[in-house]
Amino acid sequence: MTNPNNNDTVEKNIILASSLNLECETLIEIIQEKKLPYRIHQPQSLKEFDEISKNLDISLIITDLEFQNGSLVDWLSLWPYPFILLAYPDSEDKIDAILTDEASCFIVRREDNQHIRFIPNMINKVLHVKESRSVQNSYIKVSEKQYMNLVQILPDIIYVLDSDGHFTFINNTVRSLGWEPMELIGKHFSILLFEEDVPKVSRNSILPGLRGRITGNDRAPKLFDERRTGSRMTRGLRLKLKRKPTLGGSMNVSLTSYGEISSIGYTGFQSEEIEGLGTAGVIRENRNSSHPGTSDINVESIFNTEGALTHDEVMHLINNKLQVLSSLVSLKQNLCSDSFSRSSLNEVQIQIYTLSLVYQNMVTVDGKVCVQMDSYIDDIIKHLVSSYAGNPWIQQIDVHCDSVHLDEDPAITVSLFISELLTIFLKLEEVIKKDCVPVSITLLVNEGIAQMKLRTSEEIFAEYQKLSNGEDHTLIVTTLVEILNGEIFMDKGSLTLFFNID
Repeated sequence: MTNPNNNDTVEKNIILASSLNLECETLIEIIQEKKLPYRIHQPQSLKEFDEISKNLDISLIITDLEFQNGSLVDWLSLWPYPFILLAYPDSEDKIDAILTDEASCFIVRREDNQHIRFIPNMINKVLHVKESRSVQNSYIKVSEKQYMNLVQILPDIIYVLDSDGHFTFINNTVRSLGWEPMELIGKHFSILLFEEDVPKVSRNSILPGLRGRITGNDRAPKLFDERRTGSRMTRGLRLKLKRKPTLGGSMNVSLTSYGEISSIGYTGFQSEEIEGLGTAGVIRENRNSSHPGTSDINVESIFNTEGALTHDEVMHLINNKLQVLSSLVSLKQNLCSDSFSRSSLNEVQIQIYTLSLVYQNMVTVDGKVCVQMDSYIDDIIKHLVSSYAGNPWIQQIDVHCDSVHLDEDPAITVSLFISELLTIFLKLEEVIKKDCVPVSITLLVNEGIAQMKLRTSEEIFAEYQKLSNGEDHTLIVTTLVEILNGEIFMDKGSLTLFFNID
């Protein structure tokens, strides 16, 4: 029953299981008369109903209390479909017992069958409620995934315990202790502690001895499985955690924990009862081993001669912070509604992530810390490919680099130059669609002069030149070239950047 005037309308599959044939026939006639986009399916038994629901994407069920002697109504709560219940005026008690889903509703039958004319309106209302709820649930799922992604890349260990002290969640950072997160789910938190430390930080060991005593906020015990919140939560608990036995060793950490509701029991409609309290906590590694209780790392500690951070540790710290910032920008981008803001934030996110990648490609050559450019550029391109996964042009980038090592500053500038230039090209969507020529990036070094060449189609470069001759669309590219004290030469289908690396 498709609306012939709207070929784009997707038909909704509706199961009509009424015990009154006249009611079914009249409703179908009305739907056809109004050219509504509903496809009606009429099962004659529960078996047919089950087959239809398995083979089709059902949007709605219309039924009554009498179909198949009421057996279908008894099973409605087991199917994930909203329904419209056709009932007689004396069925009030049964209706109350059945209507538990907010998207479902009922229509009272009339002897003159005029109620049938209102069923299409009710169908429309129920489907709108269903769609609204589906969109809302999808948004919640997306938001949950975004925040979960953010939690997973944080440099600190994030954990949640149930009321008995068993892990119900722990993020990927626990791998720094040698554990996979799933290995710890369901395990007691003491698995991470040395045996002698467990009674010092466990509520089951400490709190019985404090019963009846007033400690106040300052003298309150610090607990791994904390239940308190606010000013009495645990902050700065200094601990030494065990690494997984196969890895060996320990990690000095500072822990923050607080009470969190772990489960809620529903005793009736709109009533709830807290069943159990759990714990949420954050564990931060203290990289300064001379001061295992320090709760944070500041800039001054990097330059201390006693227990100073190594260069690798500093780079790791900066890299983590940049990746967190990149994730926050990405999260904000997903919450933006207009395309311009989303696009702008995406570009910012790419540049921040590009900066973070430099610290993953640092090597020491002849006692000097520098950046391995071939692997660095390769990582940048991989990130661009994932960021613009739907664009076939960006998927065809080919990179050829000499084994070049650059200092940190020029390496970052070159990387920003590459990502900014490719981002500008990606804005030339119409040109790219017509002329999807593969891209190649080459970086060569000869006698202290680096030559980076980017090749693609002549048409794309022609459009780029129009931009560079007009408003400041290419201002960032120009600025980056100036920072390198370099020069750009453009030819048909190629752009070459020369800069000194000595």
